[in-house]
Amino acid sequence: MNGELVDAATATVPALDRGLLSGYGLFETMRAYGRKPWAFDDHYARLLTGGELIALDVPAGPAIRDAITQALSANELDDAGVRLTITGGAGPPDVQADPDSPPNVIVIVWPLHDYSDLYEHGAKLATLPQGARPLADVKTTSYAVSVAGRVFARRAGADDAVFLGGHKRVLEATGSNLFIASGEALRTPPLDDAILPGVTRRYVMDVARDLGYAITEEHVYVDDLLAADEVVLTSSLREVYPAASIDGQPLNRSGVADRLREAYSALVRRTLGA
Repeated sequence: MNGELVDAATATVPALDRGLLSGYGLFETMRAYGRKPWAFDDHYARLLTGGELIALDVPAGPAIRDAITQALSANELDDAGVRLTITGGAGPPDVQADPDSPPNVIVIVWPLHDYSDLYEHGAKLATLPQGARPLADVKTTSYAVSVAGRVFARRAGADDAVFLGGHKRVLEATGSNLFIASGEALRTPPLDDAILPGVTRRYVMDVARDLGYAITEEHVYVDDLLAADEVVLTSSLREVYPAASIDGQPLNRSGVADRLREAYSALVRRTLGA
């Protein structure tokens, strides 16, 4: 935290931190392989875009990368989850801006969860008809809508929630992008439809094209999920995985998620030299 190694259970931020009081901050979630954060440059570029959008200074990339490597090494974690958070720092308790307040930079690392059950059985989804997150194209710490969506999903007996736009238009899950597979074609909601430009989404589109899939970025509707050969979700931590159901209705499975995950994993290994 701010360049020092501290125990996550005892680390503190000031009570007047604007990330805590107002959700004024940015974050990125990454996955490390062999103590190397995958696609760091892509995550950092999105962080810079968010900084410009909300007028928040983002520290230099090499310093952040070094902090991640230090945290992974100190915790002896090779394959791990990585959460980088940058808050607006301490300020007055109202919405007054304090441009001289230094940001708080927090890096948290943890052992990866075993996702084998998710890969095998798929995720149960519930629809969330409250629309997209605010500033959906970047990751601000104002994530109450996504957290509430996950709580709603669990109460409904599901694993995750899917945001809907008008006319039952599917946007994204609370922490994942979404594709539908039909034959040798994949369709995913367009970026201008209030969704996050996911890093894993982009790389999965690349490997899918290499496998011969035709990719289109067009609106997706709930009925399309039910008719698809498979519904595929992508995220930095969970990589590529299938959906099992939507609002209790079973979804088809065809093995596309498994093929894409294998190709994606191969890309990661080649790129990082693992």
